[in-house]
Amino acid sequence: MFVRKLLTLTALFAGLLSLSGCGKQALATVSGVVTHNGAPVDGAKVIFHSTVEVDGKPQQSYGAQTDSSGKYVIATSGRDQPGIPPGMYKVTVTKYEGKGLISEGMDAGQLDAALSDTGGPRGKAGPVNLLPQVYAAPGSTKLSATLEVGKNKDVNFALTGK
Repeated sequence: MFVRKLLTLTALFAGLLSLSGCGKQALATVSGVVTHNGAPVDGAKVIFHSTVEVDGKPQQSYGAQTDSSGKYVIATSGRDQPGIPPGMYKVTVTKYEGKGLISEGMDAGQLDAALSDTGGPRGKAGPVNLLPQVYAAPGSTKLSATLEVGKNKDVNFALTGK
């Protein structure tokens, strides 16, 4: 009798654990196309900046680079995690050309600070953003996306302006 109750409780506990996912968070993937004045943008950096703050600190950002057809895909967070947290994101899009200050992972604000520190005006020294500046920083971009759990397809961004 005791063994039967123990087996029943063990089965019930195992079922509850499987329903809870053992603490794993449900994640999202996102894909889409970036165009500028109607043309696909090759080599643009698309970055999703979380709008959630924990203890007054912004959460992680997630990015990808567009291919020759303007397509981007963000399917992992870079930590062998299959996706990114669902939620609301501000989205920045940049495409830098030129030599100098830019390095992998440098965002628009860091680039602007580096250019001002070296006295190099935009367009004369260092790399130049070929896309409109309004899309370059989380504080100025008008682009946003709300990601649901699972696949978020056709999250497209049609940039306009010079």
